[in-house]
Amino acid sequence: MEASIESYGAYVPRLRIEASEFEEAWGSFDARGVEEKRVPEADEDAVTMAVEAVEDALGRSSYGREDVVTLVLGTTTPPLEEGEVGAQVADMVGFEADTEVAVHSQSTRAGVRSLATVASTTQGAAVAVAADCPLGKPDDDIDHAAGAGAVALVVGDGGVGEVEMEEKASHTQEFPGTRFRERGEKNVDAYDATAYERDAYTTVVSEAFEGIDATDPVLAPTAPDADLPYRAGKKVGTDVYEAAASLGDTGAASALFGLLEAWRNDEDDVTVVGYGDGASADAVRLVGSLSGDRERERTKTVTYTEYLRRRGHVVTEGGDA
Repeated sequence: MEASIESYGAYVPRLRIEASEFEEAWGSFDARGVEEKRVPEADEDAVTMAVEAVEDALGRSSYGREDVVTLVLGTTTPPLEEGEVGAQVADMVGFEADTEVAVHSQSTRAGVRSLATVASTTQGAAVAVAADCPLGKPDDDIDHAAGAGAVALVVGDGGVGEVEMEEKASHTQEFPGTRFRERGEKNVDAYDATAYERDAYTTVVSEAFEGIDATDPVLAPTAPDADLPYRAGKKVGTDVYEAAASLGDTGAASALFGLLEAWRNDEDDVTVVGYGDGASADAVRLVGSLSGDRERERTKTVTYTEYLRRRGHVVTEGGDA
């Protein structure tokens, strides 16, 4: 893989909710390891968050908008079921009309898949961005974990950036009945076969990770909560980085948020693994490091009642969520 990461950008919503709000409402908080999470505003979605992350990445980059030849977006929560959401991102950022645009969706592996795509196919500057805001039913562990955020990476030819993309690997092994979302539904669902779901995750993530020919990279995997990543890390015997403990489940963006956490801790040999239930995983090994410190924006804490309204779980008499 003759490509390197030249800069990064990230965006998380300003609103946050603490686990204690769920405990007071339900008597428990079922998102393992998550202490708090981010909550999107009514006007924030995968497209608007992707735009913010891409603009942040370009602000750190030596490339301009006119230099970018490819944009690849990864998300499981596009605001349209059919429609060119990638084109929306490209237009809002101000990319040239001849920029090649692609979208990966339907699976939380989509974020790492987008990175692997630009690394393998692009000649020149490219942007891979993952943005997600999953949603579950109010009384289940999926919604308790569900957060929001986006990460963008500017990728160029090998040697132009501080982080070289050394190799990639994939693993696919059918595990039917794990996390899914039916067509036309907003809520992610699962059959709550906990041991089975853990086995699916740890098996597929570890197999993809071990497909990388390296001795001691750390692991930054898709993080549906702040517990499963460490189970996979224990299985392969390596350190793990995730951001779900403070952001919640950021879906397709979660592995890339884990990458930023690894860089913030001065790790320079990181394998990101994008996992999608069903199940498949993509692993990409990144050697080198960029400053992982993100500007810490001012936040506002919301109550559980406000959370329900902002996420559309309850509707007011006037019809507004």
